[in-house]
Amino acid sequence: MKSLWIGTAVAGAAALAAATPNPADPAVAVPAVQYRSVFVDTPKGIEKETADWRKANAEVGQLRRGHVDILKWEAEQERLKRASRAVPAPTGRGSQP
Repeated sequence: MKSLWIGTAVAGAAALAAATPNPADPAVAVPAVQYRSVFVDTPKGIEKETADWRKANAEVGQLRRGHVDILKWEAEQERLKRASRAVPAPTGRGSQP
């Protein structure tokens, strides 16, 4: 029984090997590869607005030293924001207890 099963397996493998073309043979016909874009699964509609790339490029181009200028600009914006939120000290009659 065991030898029958082994014989059948060997015969089946031999038949499969005979029917399978040699992958190293360049003359063997292969199925065509189907194109599938990598962007098919990308979610749509995340960005609501589109920016003019020329304008954005010109704005970034004004920062000659790159990231250092961006950090300086951000620090200045924060300072201006704090200055605009600062409440002036009360003056006049109500300022003393």
